[in-house]
This record gives sequence, C-alpha cells and structure tokens, in this order.
Amino acid sequence: MATIRDLAKRAGVSPATVSRILNYDSTLSVSDETRKRVFQAAEDLNYSKHLSKKYQRFSGKTAAIVLWCDPEEELNDLYYYSIRLGITERLTELGLKHELLYAGANWEELDKYAGVIVIGSDQYSAGQLSILRHLPVPVVFVDSNHLQDGFPSVYSDFRSAVEEIVDHFIQTGRTKIGMLAGDLSDHYDKENLPDFRFRNFKRYVQAKELYQPDWIIVGAFTSESGYEAIKLAWPELAEKPNCLLVANDAMAIGALKAFRELHVRVPEDVSMISFNDTTVAQFANPALSSVKVETNEMGKRAAEVLLNRLEQPDRLPYALQLLTKLKLRQSSIN
Repeated sequence: MATIRDLAKRAGVSPATVSRILNYDSTLSVSDETRKRVFQAAEDLNYSKHLSKKYQRFSGKTAAIVLWCDPEEELNDLYYYSIRLGITERLTELGLKHELLYAGANWEELDKYAGVIVIGSDQYSAGQLSILRHLPVPVVFVDSNHLQDGFPSVYSDFRSAVEEIVDHFIQTGRTKIGMLAGDLSDHYDKENLPDFRFRNFKRYVQAKELYQPDWIIVGAFTSESGYEAIKLAWPELAEKPNCLLVANDAMAIGALKAFRELHVRVPEDVSMISFNDTTVAQFANPALSSVKVETNEMGKRAAEVLLNRLEQPDRLPYALQLLTKLKLRQSSIN
C-alpha cells in the first residue's frame, strides 16, 4: 500500500507538503502544477486515505466525460479545454478515474460508467440526448442548463453578460450593434443559430429595437473563421455596425487581423467585446475587452455535482449558475 512518502517521492515534494495538499490546507502556498502532481501521484498509486469516508467508496470508479468535438477542435477553443481540465482535476482529487469520449465515440456503453459529465448542449443530436435520458447512471451537464429535462446542470450567467455588453455599447454612444456569432454546421440559419450567446443577444437587442439581421456575421469559433467571416462580409455591408459582440476571443483575434487589412480602426470605427477572457485577449493589439467566464471552476463544480448524485441518487436535480465579469480594455474604450 502506498504511503505519503511514496507520493512525495513520485511528485518531487516533501511528505509534509503532500500531507497538507491532500488535506486541503488553505494556508499552504504552492503552485497549481504542484497540486496537480500530488493528486496525480495519489491516483497513480491508488492512494485514497486522503478521501473522506463518503468518497472512499467511489475511489477507483470511472466517470465518462463526453465532448461534442474531436481532440484538435478542443485545443482550438480553449474554452472547452479549460472546462474539461477542471473536471479531470477535481475527479482526480475526489478519487475517481475518468475516460474522455470525443466526437464519434460509441455511446451505447455509457451505462458501464459510474456517471457521465456532458460538456456543452446544443451540439448534440436528439438521439444522443435520448440516450442520456435513459441511462441508469447519473448524468450532469456543464456549460448548459438542462434542469428542465431532469439533468443537474452547471452553467454561467451568459444572459446577464450579453445584456451588460449591449448596455455598455449603448452607454458609449454605439447603437449600430452587430455580432460575430459562432456555428459549427455547414448549413446554418443565421436567424436561428443555436449558440446561447446569439439567442440572448437577439432577444435583448430586439427588445431595444436595434436588431439588424444584416449585422449578424457567422464564423466557426476559430481565429481563421473570424478572419475569413469579417474579410468576406464587411465590404458587402451597405451600412456597417459600429460595435460587435464576438462569441469568443479566438474569433475576435481573427477579426482584428481582418479589420487591420480592411483599414477599419478598432475601437474608433468599430468597438469590440468578446467572451472567455483568455490570455490572448489581454495581449492582443488592441487589447480585447472580454467577458471572464470561470470555465475551470465550472468543470470542478460539475465533478462535485456528479459525486453528490452518486452519494444521493434520489436527491432532486439542481442547477448551479456561476457569475461572469466584463473586463473592459482598449478594443471597446475610446
């Protein structure tokens, strides 16, 4: 049986540090990387003494993490990657193993897992959702609210975030409000995109009587698609918006490049605010205003909700909503 000293040797830290990390000592100042190494060592060596008694009976069981994309697409959009990391980190800390199921995976054997965490929502087919509804194991959604369908859910408050962005544009004298939205299908309906950011945007801007369908430009959530969408659509607009809400930072980076080539000034000619507040947003030129979404925390909370469902399978499903924060930078301030 592994000991604290075995874990310390494997993680490259002192036994005292291992003990304090496994006991969640809030006064200990160590890097996240060190904490990950210690918990990974505990998983590798099947060490479970650090788990409370209520979690020890789940130690060694495996949870499935379902993603709508393939590994390459996940890395292209760090939003989903960060959620997934939060899930795997917390599952490891709680003593559960995990298996990743990317696009194309066989869902017919999901019932062999202790539970399932599903990242995203709108990307899944009606048939896949039906499979999830009939599983005999707990299913938790993260990054979408499926409580009305009976699934525990962890998601962020995008509705308030979108409204705050639109209100900021209006307060700064920008009322020609457009959106660089995201969609992954080859044949989309620009007026009925499934992306929750678009749905909230359309509803709120219509209520303000400022909605213009021509000012909805669609990309595929990548920098390349943001660049191509703006480069193609912008010159064709007879009247152009003077501000854009962008679905994510990656597309915003591509849009900035396209605007430079089109000699459109940001923020003087068009103000921009995006989502996710990744590192690239802060170091873009100009620095991107962006909504901070606690993606990693969403993942961790989803893992905890799954454990709660395993402990109390008869408990009524519930939803957790995490707040967001708008960080204003040069792209929307002039």
